[in-house]
Amino acid sequence: MIRTLRYTLVLLITSTFSIFAQQDAQFTQYMYNQLYYNPAFAGSGEGSSLTAIHRSQWFGYDGSVNQGGAPNTQLISYNAKLEKFKTGLGLYISNDNLGPSNNFQVQTALSRNINLPDGSILTVGINLGFFSSAINFDDIIVVNPGDPISNGTGKESQIRPDFGAGIIYRKGKFFGGFSSNHLLQPKFDFGESQVSNQLNRHYYLTMGYDYSLSPQIKITPTVLLKSVSLNTYNIDVSVIGEYNNNLRAGLAYRQSESASLILGYKILSDRSLTLAYAFDFVVGNRQSKEPTSQELMLIYNFKSVPGIAGRRIIRTPRFRY
Repeated sequence: MIRTLRYTLVLLITSTFSIFAQQDAQFTQYMYNQLYYNPAFAGSGEGSSLTAIHRSQWFGYDGSVNQGGAPNTQLISYNAKLEKFKTGLGLYISNDNLGPSNNFQVQTALSRNINLPDGSILTVGINLGFFSSAINFDDIIVVNPGDPISNGTGKESQIRPDFGAGIIYRKGKFFGGFSSNHLLQPKFDFGESQVSNQLNRHYYLTMGYDYSLSPQIKITPTVLLKSVSLNTYNIDVSVIGEYNNNLRAGLAYRQSESASLILGYKILSDRSLTLAYAFDFVVGNRQSKEPTSQELMLIYNFKSVPGIAGRRIIRTPRFRY
């Protein structure tokens, strides 16, 4: 993952300014934020929902060269099932701050379900929006004074169109999906002819299964495999348990990075608002990071509007599903 490191901040931007590692933001609670990775998840829930996430990577980190270098990410997304049009609608805005650089994107997503003869469902989705990348040259300290990046001054930003596509296959309690973001692979030069930073294609493979141990207890293991240009790979795995459709708890692991604890609770009487928290304990390359990361998430489920976002579901003690 591209994240500011204590002893390598000065090497983040090389003479060619090319980056080949993960460029998208990462989230521990990815299982509740699948729209960010795959547009086919648009409309995957009941009714509509609004999600807000704040992530503090390597909480408390302060760079040895530049001060206040701890990466942080914010995301707001809206997801709705449009029953009248048999489609799903999604929208998200993300802001990913990485020390002297900042990535901001706005994406809209549309999905469509296809019923297969065996009773399974194939969902296809696309997302279209823009990706903005900014850099503050004044905050960059280079090792080689002749580095082309040292010619820049002030803050520069550029905006490029962005496009992605994905599919999801569902049968019974199993789901699996594949997607690719940044298909256009836009380039950013920030006004410097010798500087080139390309946003590479990102590929995501996800799958999971809902085990109902009882009417009150559900266990969901999920896997998220991430790849950049099919050259580098990283995997997230998690197991989340949910009790009485209200309380959730689970464990997650990110390859070569961290082990995590995830907790969540629906805090309103109608269970429309979910508060969730993830605590990451860094287990890889700890010499260049703070030992923990933290993530706070809020999800609000709106009451459905007839004909637009499906029918409102009213649960009773007798019929829970």
